[in-house]
Amino acid sequence: MKFWKRTALCLALCAALLTGCVPAADTASSAAPTDPLTGQEALWPGQRPVAVTIENETSSTTQWGLSSASLVLEALTEPQSATSLCLVYPAVDAVPQVGPVAAGQDLYWRLLVGQQVLPVQRGGGAFDQNYLDYYSLRAVDALEVGTNAFTCDTTWTSRPLWRTSGNALAGVLRSLNISSALSESRLTDAASSAAGESESETSPTLSVPPLLPQQTEGKLPDASAADAVRVQVQFGADNATGFVYDADSGTYKMLHADGTPQLDANNSQQTGFDNLLILFSASSLRDDGLTLDYDLSMGGGVWLNGGHLWTLTWTQGSDSTFAFYDADGRPFNLLAGRSYLALVSSLTGQELTVTNSAGEALTSASAP
Repeated sequence: MKFWKRTALCLALCAALLTGCVPAADTASSAAPTDPLTGQEALWPGQRPVAVTIENETSSTTQWGLSSASLVLEALTEPQSATSLCLVYPAVDAVPQVGPVAAGQDLYWRLLVGQQVLPVQRGGGAFDQNYLDYYSLRAVDALEVGTNAFTCDTTWTSRPLWRTSGNALAGVLRSLNISSALSESRLTDAASSAAGESESETSPTLSVPPLLPQQTEGKLPDASAADAVRVQVQFGADNATGFVYDADSGTYKMLHADGTPQLDANNSQQTGFDNLLILFSASSLRDDGLTLDYDLSMGGGVWLNGGHLWTLTWTQGSDSTFAFYDADGRPFNLLAGRSYLALVSSLTGQELTVTNSAGEALTSASAP
């Protein structure tokens, strides 16, 4: 059964507009600065978030940095390939050892552009490079800086496991003319970087809008399901990400496609998230016939938190902040915490399944 139909989506969004809803970013004001990635207290105010794409193929059993990322993004950008993950940290100083670093994806930079993200990648396709050039975004690229900021296995292979860290990245920013501090621009700090502006010249009180509107307290809509404990996002025949709810920690623990725990090689911990967002988005094959383009203007989806499931509709503003609405078109914010966000498209038959503790399917739907 499908979660939503386009007619219902349009009605819900129209209802939200007619009620004169306030942008979510304005409803989460607080005296203390909040982290735009988690909605929690900001530990690095005035600093640019760092986003690192890493490999996520079935054979990628060694991944670094998953358990400490504030936000993890996942989407299928090439129908004939596996997904990659994008790990987002609130500042350069917050980046642990992270990898295996993968090719950049313009989809992730599009989702994060309002947060003045600093991209980290190992090469990228034409669309990735075109996007970076268009917005004058400077990435730290393993193919450019090599061992100045990245390390790999001592034995060379055709797929070396390139990895980096906050300390390594900080060591090359000046030579790349990149500032780790936020600028006054909402979209990019290219102007200040090009001018050689130092971090001390940028006000530490600068902030950016949150990607996900989150609250530490407040009224939530009634959950669509109060016992939602297992989740499977199927991106392809052999490409899936799963989650199982852990009541002790109150988080959804991440699983590989075969059901084994997805571990962080830094500490052997299984990655867990407070929030799971699986958002349906229309997609189309680009002119190259190889990569997908996603519509980031609006869609439907689900949110899971604390063993509960909510159905929702969403829109995304020009500053890249999402706005979420319940089945009646009323706006609401997520609960603060670490989040996993997946974009799911119908073009390649992607699918979401959620089950309760008795193993009964709550939802099993292909992306519209």
